[in-house]
Amino acid sequence: MDRPRTLAVIDVGSNSIRLLVARALSGSAFEVVDEERFDARMGEGMEAGILTEGAISRGLRALSIMAQVARSHQPAAIAVAGTEALRRAANASEFIERAHELTGLQVRILTGHEEAYCGFLGVVNSTALRDGYLLDIGGGSLELMRVSRRSLESVHSGPFGAIYARERYLRSDPSLPRELRSLRKAVRAEFKVEAPHPVLFGTGGAVRNLARLIRLQRSYPLRRIHGLEITRREMARLAGRLARATNDERRRMPGVGANRADILHASAVVIDEVMDLTGAESLTVAGQGLREGLLWQLMRDEPAVLPDVRTASVMGLARANGVDELLAEPVVHAAASLFEATREVHRLGQPELDLLLHAARLAGIGMHIDYYNRDRHAEYLVHSGDLHGFSHREVVILASLVRWADSGTPDLSPYRAITLPDDARTASVLAVLLGTARAIRRRVPSPVLDCRAKVVKGSLRLHLASRGNLEAEFYEIERQQRRVEAVLKLTLAVRGLD
Repeated sequence: MDRPRTLAVIDVGSNSIRLLVARALSGSAFEVVDEERFDARMGEGMEAGILTEGAISRGLRALSIMAQVARSHQPAAIAVAGTEALRRAANASEFIERAHELTGLQVRILTGHEEAYCGFLGVVNSTALRDGYLLDIGGGSLELMRVSRRSLESVHSGPFGAIYARERYLRSDPSLPRELRSLRKAVRAEFKVEAPHPVLFGTGGAVRNLARLIRLQRSYPLRRIHGLEITRREMARLAGRLARATNDERRRMPGVGANRADILHASAVVIDEVMDLTGAESLTVAGQGLREGLLWQLMRDEPAVLPDVRTASVMGLARANGVDELLAEPVVHAAASLFEATREVHRLGQPELDLLLHAARLAGIGMHIDYYNRDRHAEYLVHSGDLHGFSHREVVILASLVRWADSGTPDLSPYRAITLPDDARTASVLAVLLGTARAIRRRVPSPVLDCRAKVVKGSLRLHLASRGNLEAEFYEIERQQRRVEAVLKLTLAVRGLD
C-alpha cells in the first residue's frame, strides 16, 4: 500500500454515538488516529416506539460533531450505521432525513444480523476467539452469537441492552429483588442455549466499564482492558454489588463512568445471566467491536475475517512504529534456527517458539522513539500498543523479550498475578536466543548468508556463511556468551564459512 488510506466509521447506538477514524496500514492492519463519543441516549424513553424530540436533538448534535471531526482527517470514506434504537423507531426516517440535511451523511440502519456480524468481525479480528460464544451488549439490544472455527454460526438478538433492560425491568432505585428476578427470568426465556461452551467473549461499552471495575478491584498490574478475563464468580459478585447500590452510590464508585451509573447494573445482571446460560467459566473482554467491524468491511474484500490475527497485529504494530517488517525476517530466521538447535536443552514447545518469532519482529520498535532507551520503549510499546490475539500473560512475556533481548535477565516479578511459575525461566531462555539471533544479524543489510546452529557435547556451535568480514558479528556474539552459559549451560563457539 503506497499511501495509507484514512477511513471513518460512526456508530449511532442506543446509548452513545461513537466515531472511529483509522489509517489503514495494510489490508490486515490499521492504526486509530482519532475517536469521539457523545452520550446521545437515542434509545431513552422509547416506550411508545418512537424517538423523542430530545433524543433526535441530541443525536443530530452528535452527528454534526462527528462529521466535523471525521472530515478534518480528509477520509477516503465515512460509513454511518444505526442500530437498535433506529431499527425500533417508527420515526427513524425523520431522523435520517434531518441528519442528511444537517451533515450530508447517510445513516444506514443495520439489520440485527448485520449488526451482529460487524460486532463479530471486530472481535474475531482482534482476539484468539475460535469456538464458543460472543455477546455484544449495547444500549438497546444484546446479541448472543455462536462462533465455530472462527465463523459466525448463529445469532440471537434480544432487547436487553442497558437502557432498555433498566427502563423495562429495573425501575426502582436501588433495584428491588423482584425486579432483578424478573430481568433474569426474561433473559433466560429469550435466550435458549442448546450447546453450552466454556468460552465466552464480550464486547460493548458496558463490558469495558465492568472490566475497569474488576481491574481496580484486583489491583491488576496491566492497564490493558482488551483481553482481560473476568471469572464467573467475579461477575456474579459485581452484578450483585451494583444492583444493591443506588444511582448516586454507583456514580461515586471508582471506575464507574458517569454516563453509565444509572444503567451499568442492568448490563451486569444481564451478562451474569448469560454467563450462566452458556456455561462460561469466564468472560474475555474484547476492546473492539461494531465500529472496527465496519472498518474491516471498508478495508477488506471478502473474506473480511483475518487469516492470522497475531501476525497481522504484530506487523501492524511494527509498521505503525516505523519498522519495516521485512528487515526483521533474517533475525526471525536466526532465532528459529537457534531455538530448534537447543530444543533438547530448553525443552520448550511451539507456543514459546511463536512468542520468540513475534518478539524478533518487534524488537526494533523502540529505537524510533529514543535509540539510547530503545529497549525500555520497545517494552512500553508492546504493553500499550494495539496488539491482538495474545493473552495478557503472553503480552507480558513478549514485552520482557524485547526489553531484555540484548542484555540482562527478564524481570517478571511485577506481573506475578498474571504469569505462571515457569515463565521467568521461559523468558530468560527466549531472551538469550533472541539476543544471540540479533547479534548474528548485527548489520543491515547483513553479510551473513546462512546460519547453522548445533549443540555438540555441551557447546552451542554457530557456523556463519558470509559474503564478507564478520568481525562485527563475532564481537556481538561474544557479548552474548555469558548469557548463553548462564541460562542454557552451554559454551558458545562460532566460526565463519566463506
